[in-house]
Amino acid sequence: MSPDSEINQVPSTVVPENKNGLEVCNYEFYGATENWLLGVFALPLIFLGLLANAMSIRIFSHRYMRQQPINWYLLILAISDFVILSSAFFVLSMPRLGEVLEFWKATSLSYNATPIMYALMTVAQTVSVWMTVAMSLHRFVGVCLPFKAATVLDTSNVKKLIATVLIFSFLFNTTKFFEVYISKVCFMIPINVELPFLQQTYLRENPLYRKIFYEWAYTLVMFVIPFSILIVVNTMVIVAIHRSRRVHAKLNVYDDGTRKQELAKEISTSIMLVAIVLAFLTCNTLAFVINIMEKFEIRDLYVTFVPWSNILVMVQSSVNVCIYCLFSDKYKQLLFYYLQFLRCRRKNESFQMIPGSFFPNEVP
Repeated sequence: MSPDSEINQVPSTVVPENKNGLEVCNYEFYGATENWLLGVFALPLIFLGLLANAMSIRIFSHRYMRQQPINWYLLILAISDFVILSSAFFVLSMPRLGEVLEFWKATSLSYNATPIMYALMTVAQTVSVWMTVAMSLHRFVGVCLPFKAATVLDTSNVKKLIATVLIFSFLFNTTKFFEVYISKVCFMIPINVELPFLQQTYLRENPLYRKIFYEWAYTLVMFVIPFSILIVVNTMVIVAIHRSRRVHAKLNVYDDGTRKQELAKEISTSIMLVAIVLAFLTCNTLAFVINIMEKFEIRDLYVTFVPWSNILVMVQSSVNVCIYCLFSDKYKQLLFYYLQFLRCRRKNESFQMIPGSFFPNEVP
């Protein structure tokens, strides 16, 4: 999501009058397109995305899945996507839905939550971007540098990498917690409702800060550097997989049933991770383009495409569950298990897993 997609749209201006002891402000309505796109259409997407990510968090935190370090990245991704969707609901969807339904309490709740939710959303986005990069680098080492994988990808190094991404993401976005605040409560006209008044801080309006952070740091950290790494690394992984399949075919490895199964799992895992990266790049490319538009002050196109960019980011935060179901047998087995468990609980039936029937003699 563009950093200016919501905070720059302070939906009111102050006029020098008073109403019941409150300043009177002009409420500026959102555009019809973004009202219906972000306020209505996005709701089922957010709801389904939250359910999908909640299930992914439960699945990837299962002891069978935790045994494989690559799933640690996917667990953090699911958590960050959950935070992104939750924050997007408060910051992007709720105020527009409140306007569509003329339910101004929802708008008021949104404005009160925006200062903290906006900051959390940016932290989660940075985590999502760089956890995707970390996951790709992990797979690159495993596929392209197999003889170094045992040393480089030991659990201690993986934990350090994940911790580094989390700490960096928080520190990089620390200033976001100080960019917007509620300065007062206004009586809004023409809707005749009392609403909080969101205002940008002096830090946010500082030209030097905007130039350093938004024109340079944000563009490099959130787009240029991660996109470049992801494209190069995943291209090399795809080439390595293709080469490996050809070599194994020449050596008749497929005659060995066990080795064939292991190779199929390796290829499936690699393809799944590449698919996650492709979904990420596809859904975030428009945000990159919008970032460039903002640099060149192409205002009309910027305003037009921002809602669509936000929707694509929500899609990207919701779609990974489909990729997991397509390529991960263990994910599907655990998903089926939990769905069966929930169904039995709803019907007050007993549900017991047969010992040894779930991932028998198998380390994920």
